[in-house]
Amino acid sequence: MRSAVEGLRALDPRLKLAAALVLGPSLWKVHVISAAACVLVLMPLVPLLAASRPMGNRMVKGLFLFIFLWVMVKAGVDGLTGVPLEYVAMDAGQLAIRLAGLVLLGLTLALSTSARAIGLAVAWAARPLVGRERSWRVALALALMVHFLPLCLFTATGVRDVCDRRCPDAGGVMKARIIPQAVIRNLGQKTWNQTLAVASRGLEGPDAWEADFCWTLQDTVFAGLFALAFSLLFLP
Repeated sequence: MRSAVEGLRALDPRLKLAAALVLGPSLWKVHVISAAACVLVLMPLVPLLAASRPMGNRMVKGLFLFIFLWVMVKAGVDGLTGVPLEYVAMDAGQLAIRLAGLVLLGLTLALSTSARAIGLAVAWAARPLVGRERSWRVALALALMVHFLPLCLFTATGVRDVCDRRCPDAGGVMKARIIPQAVIRNLGQKTWNQTLAVASRGLEGPDAWEADFCWTLQDTVFAGLFALAFSLLFLP
């Protein structure tokens, strides 16, 4: 399994980004059994990919808690509107499977590909459409967003842990007031750090976003396997 993870990391980022963009919307269109198959394939990969990131496993747990809350909200709303219980359970199960597949797909892309590599892939694809000057700006914005999203989760988790240790007697209402304020303040400081990091690495110009990708035989094989698996998802 670890060799599969290393092979996934070594794939061309353009291929991984294209696969995610194609498969993501399709998870809402294919049969729920096909979506469940995608979940079963991605489920073993994400923990291995997250193990190399600081607090990666906690980030995965937090996202699945997010899925659970959304499923409970949908089930509660359906129940209050008079939907029969068997349909409530069926719809909630389908939503859980499709959301889990979407989250696992996004995590697989984000954990197996650096934010800069994703930005370079976007710049390569956008350059023929919007030009060289605009494409690097789009790539930089996307790279910062991809980098900042897990940073937000890490910051929120760290603030919550500090609050639990320093204020063990604080109630839920007080924590609901303290934690968001502390997270926003910390993220404001990290925004300035990210600005300095971009400037110090020379990423604020088009030359830094000239892609130098090399397509390999492994990429070709994986592209063929993905096309085959994707066609099987739509079989009745």
